[in-house]
Amino acid sequence: MAYKILIVDDEPDLRESVGYLLTDAGYEVAYASNGHEALGATQVFCPDLVLLDVMMPKENGYRVSRHIHEAQAAGLVPTSTKVVLLTARKLDQDPEREQLFNDFADPDEVIYKPFEPKALLARLKEFSQAA
Repeated sequence: MAYKILIVDDEPDLRESVGYLLTDAGYEVAYASNGHEALGATQVFCPDLVLLDVMMPKENGYRVSRHIHEAQAAGLVPTSTKVVLLTARKLDQDPEREQLFNDFADPDEVIYKPFEPKALLARLKEFSQAA
């Protein structure tokens, strides 16, 4: 069974390019374009990993990550589902505030945009091999 990744980003070009990269690497991929879609897709698709943009309409990635953890606690989402925030926000802009957001969201990892496709694939491979 292929490792399942939900890509959540409001930028269609980024969703599609990352989706192509991951599909080509053998992952099963689903998409959501905003936080509300992500929450529903997480329960339906049951991904092993959610690759989650932070700055999105309707519900930001920090809150979606928090909701995913709450759904895990309620038994609605597998506890093995990992959350990786994908963001253009930089810690050096306001490190204390960013740390508060990350503590609230409690992601398994944060990857900063722009990112190298090979580096993203390598990191996601580590997650899938640990599963």
